[in-house]
Amino acid sequence: MAMASTASAKSSKWSVERKGAEWVTDEERRGKPRAQFWPWAGTSCNVLLVSFGPYVMALGLDWHLAALAAAAGAVLSFLLLALVSLAGQRGGAATMVAGRAAFGFHGNKIPTFISYLALVGWETFSAVLATLAARTVALRLDPEMDTRPLMVVTLCLVVLASTVVGIYGCHVILRIQKWFALVFTALSVVYCGLTLPEISFAAHGQASFGAFMGGIMLTASLLGLSWVNCAADYTRYLPRETGRGALVGWITFGGTAPAVVLMGFGTLLAAGDPEVAAKAATDPISALSAHLPTWFLVPYLILALVGFVSGSIIGLYSSGLALQTLGVRMPRHYTVLIDAVLIAGAGGYVVFAAPGFFAPFQAFLTTTAVVMAAWSGIFVVDLWQRRHIGYDRTALFSPLGAYGRVNRAGIGCLTVATIVGFGLITSPDPHIGPLLGYLFTPAARAGGLGSSNLGIFVALVLATAGYAALHRVRPSAPPNTTEEIENRDANLIGVTT
Repeated sequence: MAMASTASAKSSKWSVERKGAEWVTDEERRGKPRAQFWPWAGTSCNVLLVSFGPYVMALGLDWHLAALAAAAGAVLSFLLLALVSLAGQRGGAATMVAGRAAFGFHGNKIPTFISYLALVGWETFSAVLATLAARTVALRLDPEMDTRPLMVVTLCLVVLASTVVGIYGCHVILRIQKWFALVFTALSVVYCGLTLPEISFAAHGQASFGAFMGGIMLTASLLGLSWVNCAADYTRYLPRETGRGALVGWITFGGTAPAVVLMGFGTLLAAGDPEVAAKAATDPISALSAHLPTWFLVPYLILALVGFVSGSIIGLYSSGLALQTLGVRMPRHYTVLIDAVLIAGAGGYVVFAAPGFFAPFQAFLTTTAVVMAAWSGIFVVDLWQRRHIGYDRTALFSPLGAYGRVNRAGIGCLTVATIVGFGLITSPDPHIGPLLGYLFTPAARAGGLGSSNLGIFVALVLATAGYAALHRVRPSAPPNTTEEIENRDANLIGVTT
């Protein structure tokens, strides 16, 4: 009997997750906080992060200040992500479902829709870069090769692998991400060893406080802020008694440790070869493979694919939950399939029909980062205000509940912070760029401050301060009957003990 039960438990770890955006009961919760290290380490285990070092150095910093700014941005952004993740452990609800407490049942659809677009955008970005990596390696091996069939196969394989793991769900993702991170680490050691002769410790920049702060904000927008809207999706199965300090620590460490090493190495690589730094802005995969020997090109492709699939899996699972939160009434694994079709279509278009891809896509990611920074500030304040009363389960899933249809404080702060934030960011895209940066002077807009993504930080601060000042959690009206008391006790989730 014991053996049968053990076998059943083991097989269930690899079964398809049937639960969607609905809340998780106490009986379904299990796991340890240290397991949260792997999903976020997996998202940071990406060769693309090596190119983030040159991005920060482009603000005019020395390599050591660029590395320090990148590390600070990584820590702060993943710390914010870890704080948002506490909502899952406390309440058992998906991230965007818990957001209904701060924005109202229907008001929450605005940030949820933007979150969905951002996630699908990042998934498309991952698929496109994986496809371009295959092309880069193929042309290095044979400059006369027709790379289109290989690119099609690569795009399909990345989407297929991400979709299969996304359909299996949270528990399988946690396990897969561990192996992705370990494989990436092994290949990264070889990559760093092969490119070690190209690094330099020479100082070429300057010590500017504005550029340093810009580096922090730029890195934060590229890392933790890109995934903050997924945070609670992976902690909602943890037991309520899980230590919050340990949970925040493991998540922050998981996302930060690989990022700091890879971005730090990228700054040294850019200091040693300015051409790599310049090329990384438009073709990072090709730039980072420029000094690799031919025999390592195929392992390099595997290295790139592992990183891109890892990030795509995280986003694909959460975008499916976001689609359900928007009101799409279908099982979670079907929403994952919808997202996979969107990614394949958009990725194919970008790769084969839209060569001017990077500028508009960077503009899209920057603008969505402003919104998600404001959203995360409001979310964390609301979570803090509910630390003693938790979430009302009925209100999370009904517009007639205590959270109402629209929370004016949440929507108002999100709107104001976003408008101000858009005025303090810039973009090289000729279509989107003119609509941004309207709060900068012409000199600031053209300088390092204009390219520092200052608006993301300002949006976070404004939304946080505004919501803290305007909103207070009001306890629900006391129940009048025994039945109401029982319903209240059943519906209250995430109460601190």
